[in-house]
Amino acid sequence: MTGFLFTTIVIVIVALVAFRVGPSYIEYFTVQKALELTIQEVETPTAAEIRRSMDRRLSADYVDSVSASDVVVGREGNAIVATLAWQKVLHMIGNASILLEFEARATRG
Repeated sequence: MTGFLFTTIVIVIVALVAFRVGPSYIEYFTVQKALELTIQEVETPTAAEIRRSMDRRLSADYVDSVSASDVVVGREGNAIVATLAWQKVLHMIGNASILLEFEARATRG
């Protein structure tokens, strides 16, 4: 009986963490995909044009953790690189929280 209770408690804790963290990772993959599509589809890849296109994609996908103004556009050699980095703090129980750090990066060229 003790083994069953311990196993049940562990499964419940893992499920709570997964349900709390899951949407943040789904949002990360949405941002990553939007950034990759944006940098590949923009005809003239300037910082302003990338941010404008990214703003349309983020608002269409209901992303609220980042905004288009957070996109950092730079060059590495001949390639154009767009990067988005953000943190998300998820409150769990009492004073316990989970800190998630994300970085989405896309390259063209």
